[in-house]
Amino acid sequence: MNKLAALTLILLVGTAPAWAAPVQPGDYRQASQAELVGKADTYVNQKVQVTGTFLFTGSDFCYQIRRTKINTRDYFCFALGTPSLVRLYLRKDHEQADELLNVKKGAQVTAYGTFDSLGADYSYVVVDAIEVRPAQ
Repeated sequence: MNKLAALTLILLVGTAPAWAAPVQPGDYRQASQAELVGKADTYVNQKVQVTGTFLFTGSDFCYQIRRTKINTRDYFCFALGTPSLVRLYLRKDHEQADELLNVKKGAQVTAYGTFDSLGADYSYVVVDAIEVRPAQ
């Protein structure tokens, strides 16, 4: 590989979004939403996977909080399970954004991402990838 090609590759890899790399499920710790909220300090900044029944994308459930550093104009918010205790955020420019928008209520969804919490009343995951299994 010539030097220009190697430099280009390094620059492209260094600037690619986190979700551009394939997700390795084994890198994400399985946790229920209740575990994440109940033991938030244990899970903050950890890669987690959360599975649940898809409820909806967007609503007042996912209001803008500046402290999260999440601009809701850049993210879709969705909810899994009842009760839904953790907000899940997927970037609107993510390669799976269209897939998320077409998920039917009742489908089983696993979200892979990084957990964070602002205390007992606001926990969330910034999602790297989703896996969808249609409702049966």
